[in-house]
Amino acid sequence: MTPPLISKDEERVESLRALRILDTPASEMFDRITALAAELFDAQVALISLVDAERQWFLSRHGFDVCETPREIAFCSHTIAAKNVLPVPDTRADERFASNPFVTGKPHFRSYLGYPIESPDGAPIGTLCVLDSRPNHFEGCNFGKLEALAKTVEVLLAAHKKSLENDEMAIALESKNMTLARANGIFQQAENAARIGSWEVDCGTLELSWSDGVYVMHGIEPGTPITVEDAINAYVPADRSLVERTIRNAIVDREPFHFEADMISRSGETVRIQGRGEFLLGDGNLSDRLVGVVQDITESHHAKAALQHAADFDSLTDLYNRHALDRILGETIKRQRAGAETIAVLLLDLDGFKAINDTFGHLIGDMVLEEISGRLTRCLSEDIVAARWGGDEFVFIPPLGCDRDYIERLWSRLSEAVKKPFTISGRKLVLHATGGTEISRDVIGGRELVRRADLAMYDAKKRNSGSLRFYGEDLERDNKEKQEAIAQVREAIDAGRLYAAYQPIVDLLTDEVVGLEALMRFHNRQNIELAAANVMPAILDPHISREIGEEMVSFICADHGEVAGALDDLRYISINATEADLLSRNYASNLLMKLEQAGIDPSRVTLEVTETMLMVNDYENARRVLCELSDAGMQIALDDFGTGYSSLTHLRDFPIDIVKIDKSFVNSVCSTHQSRLIIQALIAMARNLDIQVIAEGIERESQRELLMHMGCRYGQGYLLGMPQTSAKFSVAKLRNATGSFHGPNRPDDARSDNDSTRDRRDAG
Repeated sequence: MTPPLISKDEERVESLRALRILDTPASEMFDRITALAAELFDAQVALISLVDAERQWFLSRHGFDVCETPREIAFCSHTIAAKNVLPVPDTRADERFASNPFVTGKPHFRSYLGYPIESPDGAPIGTLCVLDSRPNHFEGCNFGKLEALAKTVEVLLAAHKKSLENDEMAIALESKNMTLARANGIFQQAENAARIGSWEVDCGTLELSWSDGVYVMHGIEPGTPITVEDAINAYVPADRSLVERTIRNAIVDREPFHFEADMISRSGETVRIQGRGEFLLGDGNLSDRLVGVVQDITESHHAKAALQHAADFDSLTDLYNRHALDRILGETIKRQRAGAETIAVLLLDLDGFKAINDTFGHLIGDMVLEEISGRLTRCLSEDIVAARWGGDEFVFIPPLGCDRDYIERLWSRLSEAVKKPFTISGRKLVLHATGGTEISRDVIGGRELVRRADLAMYDAKKRNSGSLRFYGEDLERDNKEKQEAIAQVREAIDAGRLYAAYQPIVDLLTDEVVGLEALMRFHNRQNIELAAANVMPAILDPHISREIGEEMVSFICADHGEVAGALDDLRYISINATEADLLSRNYASNLLMKLEQAGIDPSRVTLEVTETMLMVNDYENARRVLCELSDAGMQIALDDFGTGYSSLTHLRDFPIDIVKIDKSFVNSVCSTHQSRLIIQALIAMARNLDIQVIAEGIERESQRELLMHMGCRYGQGYLLGMPQTSAKFSVAKLRNATGSFHGPNRPDDARSDNDSTRDRRDAG
């Protein structure tokens, strides 16, 4: 690779080396800039690159382990040569970078965006750049943000240069054997620097003298008589005692001193002053003196303050961001350790915000977050820390020592503020909030506090959305069970021990198998077969349930031909959907695509959903998914029918073709008059709506006969057939001598209580 030619390169390198910043330790200020650049541009890597004569050295690097590279492979040489912002959409398509080892090898950079950085004397010495392994990643980004950060780097470099000059003067001042003539020479040198002035106080007479530079900073005509009291009173009241105490201690301790403070000039302008000085012991001709220099650092101070604010505060809501919260929480825990008080963290999540984002767009979503954050802030006293945790989650740190009543009152104010209706862009919107909190007297880590509150919040979302949940040991047990169940299922998936077992759905009049329900089964390490009921906490996890669903679809596609060939009257195979499936915008299209690739007509597949799944927050998306599948010819079955809160509403609002009467009614149909009445009503209603009825959990012949008498045509249960793999489906195995299909026929009185309990636990 041939690096680009850079004009006046020797002068440029000389300017860089004059800064004496090459190979210096990492600086927090520069690291914050690269971290902020990576966050603003969603970049994997952000760098401040300084290009030396033969190498490229990184003053700060975020997401990149290499500290320097040869100059000939430096992307940033091209930015310096261009003298302007340099976007590279795809490095592989750019002959300048296609053979770069960082493109062809790890980390495989594909996108680059750089802005040149100049030294205080105007020489282009490096760049601020962001890189990513995704091509065209920075396309459409606001280059002005990168320019603003690059200019901030230049301000800090200028401050660094001034600091070097100031440090040199301070080192000279710190010599106790310095003669007054030597001191005056250094003061004169300082006077020549920009916005720097010198001063001197006679410790015997308290007579104060200023150089012209100090007069300029104060906005006073040079030569105007000034007293020590006048000079101290020029500082703002909040800093005045600091300056006075610093000077007094310097006289007593006879040690060098340093301070930063705000001063008000005669014109009313606030000037940030950095002062350095020391005590000089007098001799026969001169009395003891304080001598020093002051520098106007207003510009760099504001730049640092702006950078600090950008690093600590969320740009949308102006609340603390996650990084700042971690720091504040750590400081709060230190105070808790010293005072042995309770510490609390409260998490708040907006219910329904995703629907607003998806329906109205992110611009409206951002306006909603701004409105909500303003409301929440107005609810808080000054001793409560508020932060945006991410997305639509907010975190609050109440004062130490708070109790349950305090948290409940705080939650009441916050939740009431959230649920007040508001109008944005002509749209009236209403949100609610769900919260989780942990109050601990023990000293634990900040992440653990937040984890506990987060665990409580998600339990509240699951059980009682819109409420506040306090962390407790029961949550930890439930979470442990969930993680163990997820680990079991994950291990089974990875080891190929998960499979589909098919349970027959039978025509009760003819004994013909009209359908099969695909049920998830897997073997654990001990080769014991387990069903979904054995790992239900994992099934409820959206990520693992989606993976199980994808595996089950693959099994159906692979097994359909075999089981359809074994069952002449088979009309469909049913598969269970999860709540995560209904919330996925591409679930329907992916499912139909896989069926098409397997050559399976959608009418030969039935999708089973439960009533609780239809009560998700994103109601419209769930309806859209089911309608899309129904329009393609797939039947929709409502499982566990009769146990939900709004069964009739679901029959009206969703394309339901089949209802499956819950086995809890079937279990007691022979013994409980009320169960019979409910089943009769459900069958009659479904018949009037032209909806097919399937009774689940039929385990006894008496149940089957009574259901047939009531007009229920189809059934499913261990009496009619046990779940089994596709390999066991053959004509010889599926049909017994009388032509009916079920598992081993056992009379009711031959089934033990243990068998019945096991079957109910494993069913479906």
